[in-house]
Amino acid sequence: MAENTSRRSFLSMGTLAGAVSLAAGSRAEAEPQKPRRKLRVGAFGAIAYSFWGIWADLLSPAGRAGTSILNMELSHVWDKDFAEAEKFAAKWGCEAVKKYDDMLGKVDGVVCGGLYEVPWQHLMFRPYLKAGMPCYLSRPWAYRIKDMEEMLELAAKYSAPLIATATYEHYNEADSLRDKLPGVGQIKSVAATCTGGDFPHFHIQHMMPKILGYNVQQVSLITNDVKKPQYLQDTFLMGGDDKQPPYLCTMHSAPGPYVFHITIIGTEGTEVASMPGSSNYFYRFATQLMDIQKTIEGKNYQDFDIVRKKHINWITAHYSHVERKGAPVATGTVPSDWSPPHWMPGWMDDSMFKN
Repeated sequence: MAENTSRRSFLSMGTLAGAVSLAAGSRAEAEPQKPRRKLRVGAFGAIAYSFWGIWADLLSPAGRAGTSILNMELSHVWDKDFAEAEKFAAKWGCEAVKKYDDMLGKVDGVVCGGLYEVPWQHLMFRPYLKAGMPCYLSRPWAYRIKDMEEMLELAAKYSAPLIATATYEHYNEADSLRDKLPGVGQIKSVAATCTGGDFPHFHIQHMMPKILGYNVQQVSLITNDVKKPQYLQDTFLMGGDDKQPPYLCTMHSAPGPYVFHITIIGTEGTEVASMPGSSNYFYRFATQLMDIQKTIEGKNYQDFDIVRKKHINWITAHYSHVERKGAPVATGTVPSDWSPPHWMPGWMDDSMFKN
């Protein structure tokens, strides 16, 4: 009898709980929740040689590729040329500010999309990092190891989420290939081609360690011109531990039908991945903006040590090209204050920024 009573009580409680749940569901339907406030993003480097022309198109309801899956809005913009910033602001419905630190307290995060501003990025972002504000660094992030270290130290000290990536790192193919690596056994060699007309170090050079790991021993770069190469070969010597003997990852810039094409050859098999050159802007850039949004929400995309290793790889490649005529250079041996030639020398003036 006690068992039956207990069972009846349980069923009655279950019925009551179901009724409460249905009632709550009805109220939820009757009283829809207010949408989340969109995260306000401040743009740096939005005018010349910038991704912001693409990103703004994706974020704006007026854009051709606009999407509602992102919870960000472009609210402010700063550029060294205020008149150009005003034109950009008028086009995309945001506010232009006159001083680089005028977005403090007005935005949830700052994102640099320009290439020419990179050598001054550690100065532009200093007040934002000190305020603990999320920051996205434009590729290739800094022109000296010491400048990158300054930003990473400030981000750690003031708990500022920081993301430093190149577009290709965000592609699904990178995660997919990484997950397939156990099936190829020990890696013997890797070949990757990037069809970008500009220096592919911003792209495939940072995609490959995302797939293969960050144990890069040496880097070499052979090219006639880092800006618009007629030929370019960038090689990593990778591996070299108990599980993986050393192997070469060779990357080329070459014309072709793909954004990138990758072949990984191992003792147990081969894996291949590519992206058609006809892929649209949404497919190529929405995942990057999703990861930027997660960072603005407070989740670092990568450990700072990975950011440091990626930057050292890029600097080491330049050092190989400029100082060693393309010979391999061991990672960790480039002086911290060494800098390759700036992409656009004199684009900005250090005196524009506060100490």
